[in-house]
Amino acid sequence: MTNTNAFQNGNVSPIIKLENVSKTFGAIEAIKNINLEVEAGKVYSILGPSGSGKSTLLRCINYLEEPEQGRVFIDGEELCGNQKLLNRLRTKTAMVFQQFNLYPHMNIRENLTIALRIVKKMDKVQANQIAEAQLAKVGILDKADAYPSQLSGGQQQRAAIARALAMEPEIMLFDEPTSALDPEMIKEVLDVMLLLANEGMTMLVVTHEMGFARAASDQIIFMDAGQVLEQANAETFFTASHNTRVKTFLSQIISRS
Repeated sequence: MTNTNAFQNGNVSPIIKLENVSKTFGAIEAIKNINLEVEAGKVYSILGPSGSGKSTLLRCINYLEEPEQGRVFIDGEELCGNQKLLNRLRTKTAMVFQQFNLYPHMNIRENLTIALRIVKKMDKVQANQIAEAQLAKVGILDKADAYPSQLSGGQQQRAAIARALAMEPEIMLFDEPTSALDPEMIKEVLDVMLLLANEGMTMLVVTHEMGFARAASDQIIFMDAGQVLEQANAETFFTASHNTRVKTFLSQIISRS
């Protein structure tokens, strides 16, 4: 997909840009003065200890959480309180959460087609065609008429990814998409994410899966205490970081694996 707004004066501009973004919850500073630029078609993995602000950062990007300070831009346009603009810019992004958030009273096909029919005003035939194509892509077309309770956790998360893809977003945001899964189900979800990465989808992924981060990421963003302490390409981050906090984090992760 060519991003027609990503080129200005012959230079590539970021598809996502954050300027001095901060968010607090009561007395807790969840993120502090975050500056970040995300290039279209690249994968950014966001790493760090629990409570470091990773999920809050992701939620500020599509204004699920509104920053108290700073500016957020999607495709060159600033997100703000204008609901009409916000709704339009949100169509460029899709978010996959830790929990699958599927409607339990609808089968998987209906979970995928409801937004297509309501938001995009598609007829049933067209919506079903798109739903089936995305379910085939994530490997669960045979589960289209099953209900969420009849699927494994990995299958439910793949259905959630297919639902997000059905809306044809330019950006995918993943908030620890494998953290609620049993170990044997993690690989099937990561394989789908690797497929998307290889197809050039712009992705920001909060994850504790170091193997995925190293294999799939163009950039690693490391956060601690609400701040970005380091941003580097994957190989540099994992093998040549000079940041003491990063070294400590990686040594603890390796010792537990």
